[in-house]
Amino acid sequence: MSWRTVAVTDCKLTPVELATINNILGSTTGLQTRLNDTVAEFIGAMTAAGYGVNTDGTVPDQLRGHITARATWLFLQDFAQLKSMMTDGRKELAAKAETMLENVAKRKAGAIEDPSGAAPSNQNWNSNNKVIMRTQPTPVPSQQATPSTSSTQQYANPDAPADD
Repeated sequence: MSWRTVAVTDCKLTPVELATINNILGSTTGLQTRLNDTVAEFIGAMTAAGYGVNTDGTVPDQLRGHITARATWLFLQDFAQLKSMMTDGRKELAAKAETMLENVAKRKAGAIEDPSGAAPSNQNWNSNNKVIMRTQPTPVPSQQATPSTSSTQQYANPDAPADD
């Protein structure tokens, strides 16, 4: 995984939808502005929660889908002319993105890749070494096996066939 910037081309909009946005609004600049705002939201939540972040506006790949879903939904809500693009699927993805944003802020988002490229750390776990020990005595077998003095092999199932 890596950290990259998020652009309008990352949003799951069809060419027809992008053309419609361009025709109605004159450009997709408003969508890029909404993306930048959403990136800032996620970076702010990550910073507040103590996750490592980049200061160049890039985000980890694992959050890009959430960022684009949230930004796209919020952008579409801003313009009544784009209501036809507000599908149930986009609404559902935006809700998942909202949950992820909340989880990031609460440090419940799981492992988020560090911008340094170090292995992601869950950061929800106390990773100090711990001694694990048995608190109950080891059970004693109910029957003791008696050693065999015969030269034939002994099997757990005496009726099982012998190895050739």
